[in-house]
Amino acid sequence: MPEFPRKVLGLLLILAAVGVASWQALAVSCSSPASAAAETARHTAAPR
Repeated sequence: MPEFPRKVLGLLLILAAVGVASWQALAVSCSSPASAAAETARHTAAPR
């Protein structure tokens, strides 16, 4: 593959990864505090 298209494709993949990560962070920050607290408690609860 020629160098220029490979660089453009790499840049697009990096931008896509950053976009997905930012959307996930936005979704987490906009989720309700009760569900976030329940999720945290579920993962940190001691085994019975």
